[in-house]
Amino acid sequence: MRAFAVRVVALAVMLALAPAAVRAQDGSLASEWLKYRGRFVEADGRVRDTGNKDVSHTEGQGLAMLFAEACDDRAAFDRIWNWTRETLQRPDSALFSWRWDPAAKDPIGDANNATDGDMLIAWALARAAQHWHSPQYEASARRIVAAIRAKLITRVAGRLVLLPGSQGFTNKEGTVILNPSYYIYPAIEAFHRLDGSAVWTRLGLDGLGLLAKARFGQWELTPDWIELNKAGVVTPAAHLPPRFGFDAIRIPLYLIWGRVATAERLAAEVKFWNGFTGRPIPAWVDVTDGKVATFPAPNGFQAIIDLVRSRFHEQTPPPPQIGDGDDYYSASLILLTSLARQAIEH
Repeated sequence: MRAFAVRVVALAVMLALAPAAVRAQDGSLASEWLKYRGRFVEADGRVRDTGNKDVSHTEGQGLAMLFAEACDDRAAFDRIWNWTRETLQRPDSALFSWRWDPAAKDPIGDANNATDGDMLIAWALARAAQHWHSPQYEASARRIVAAIRAKLITRVAGRLVLLPGSQGFTNKEGTVILNPSYYIYPAIEAFHRLDGSAVWTRLGLDGLGLLAKARFGQWELTPDWIELNKAGVVTPAAHLPPRFGFDAIRIPLYLIWGRVATAERLAAEVKFWNGFTGRPIPAWVDVTDGKVATFPAPNGFQAIIDLVRSRFHEQTPPPPQIGDGDDYYSASLILLTSLARQAIEH
């Protein structure tokens, strides 16, 4: 009787998991999501950054929501969204505290937001609202988008810019610190459709103009962080490493996904990568002096590099896959690249 009961339970579990298992065989994105979910998403919906002491942040929550929506995994989407909303949403606005540290006495030691995380969450909700016909998701997305527009977009030197957070990125002289990889062009386009404000179109165009000016050093690459002053001068951020690295690698991805990539806009990156034919591409390069990291770029970087090359050299690399050694960020870039490929091929 006990053995029979065990078999019944096992069968019930198999049936409950069958849709996910079937989806996993339908294509690489679904199967990679199952890997990702099993490795980084806790049962309560918290996403662990395994390369950063298992902290959680809005970037990771928003990315996992995007992946769950794309793979029709509504149960996971709801768990991730509920944890995000209940744990990180600020009481004073629709924005979110950017980081949660399970080892800290106060897990939210810094209540400031991170704009890219807020954008990813809002974008995932907007996509989910359309996918699953949910007015609740749409209402939440609209509130977040309105808060981003009201609190995080400002004008400097005649240009609309996207502040990385609501506090700490503008000095007394009016110079702002910006992160070019926070311009998630497909999300900006989606926000324009959702919100109806012309601000989003202007922000995207001004972001492309800013990117054209943010080219430095022998490689003419864009660093992770830049400064823009009241005179319109763009420089690498003064107190941060002037590297084309772990943030800026996302710029080509979002340009391609947003359908605003051109050969000219990506020429510098391609030239830099091609300079390492036959040897590993470094994880970062200092845009001011050309020094490079002593360790190679992770697999997630390579997925983006392959995507860029495929767009302009008519190559079709195999879909990227999460490897055993990939941490949260590398795995996230791999799934993001797969999503971008899916979007531009349809």
